[in-house]
Amino acid sequence: MCFIRRNIIAVVLLIAGLLLSANAYATENVASPEGRVVVLDAGHGGMRPGKVVGKTKEADINLSMCKAIKAQLAEKMPSLEVILTRETDKALHDDRNIDNKRRAELANDKGADLLLSIHANAADNKAVKGTEVWILSLDEDTLRQNRKNSGSFVDEGEMMHVENISKSSLGYIIALSNQMTNDPFNNTFARIADGKFKSKGRHSRGVKFNDWTVLYWLNGPGALVELGFMTNDEELKYMLSESGERALADALSDAIVEFIERLDKMQEYTADGGSSEEQKPAEEVKSEEPKSEEPKAEAERLESGYTIQLLSSKHSLSLNDSQFKAYRGRVVELMGTGSYCYKYCLGSFASKAEAREELERAKEIFKDAYVVHYEGTKIK
Repeated sequence: MCFIRRNIIAVVLLIAGLLLSANAYATENVASPEGRVVVLDAGHGGMRPGKVVGKTKEADINLSMCKAIKAQLAEKMPSLEVILTRETDKALHDDRNIDNKRRAELANDKGADLLLSIHANAADNKAVKGTEVWILSLDEDTLRQNRKNSGSFVDEGEMMHVENISKSSLGYIIALSNQMTNDPFNNTFARIADGKFKSKGRHSRGVKFNDWTVLYWLNGPGALVELGFMTNDEELKYMLSESGERALADALSDAIVEFIERLDKMQEYTADGGSSEEQKPAEEVKSEEPKSEEPKAEAERLESGYTIQLLSSKHSLSLNDSQFKAYRGRVVELMGTGSYCYKYCLGSFASKAEAREELERAKEIFKDAYVVHYEGTKIK
């Protein structure tokens, strides 16, 4: 019996590995600075109005917000292609699960760099208020704890309940593969959006994790936003007001612009396989060198441990590239999966805690750096 179980596990891991290699789509999205696409999903619609308070339907708030965000993006980032999953009060399918899956598939077909699903919240306690930014999690302990803390969660039917899904199913393996690829980008967008809400004076309930169906079937980066609580009279009035809608749309359009600009900045050098900096006279480049101490010599590298991934590339870069000048002599090239398989990493640490100490300093230069586990010359 143990032998059979080991074989099943081996097959599942093999399939997952193949999917990770084949899933260049999401990485391709993140790395190409041209032809950026964002899909705005107005949650619910048609026979699925969402929450209803008086004569106000959540579906209408969601659609109006998506149109407002699209209008602002047309001014802030004209080169960005913005697609709505629906432009009228009509769902993509009468069945809730099929409807949400089709929204994700639309984003997949368009090769979206981001899917943002817009919703409005509700609670038994009418005093509850605030924005929430949700990203995908398939961790069962996290999911159970979320549901325990949420109480009577109105939108629970919008979730997958992955604890009831076979872990050897192809759908689950694909979702897990996509989460592994997109998690850093999902977290980056979520932090940006949450910060933009706070900058507008909105009460934030923070970044949260769950297995929303519309995110479960998504290949690329994505998030689900709850604009506020319709069951709170003050918040409902705010969401329905012209000034409130404008402020919320401004926060989310700013978040999208910053996220796309970060993607471009992270990978713009891949267009020509070189540095993203313009060529400058030698004297000018020299004058910009950091005046701090000489970079520390790299300690003996561990065969297995943790490191800080600064950036990735389609092409192999010179370790003397000007992007690495602050860490010259300390950056190493490791191999990962996907189209952008060349990973440029800093340091070698025995534990995550040690790596995180250095991570805070690295983020001053590489804002989207994060800790990864490696073995030998490969990201694990």
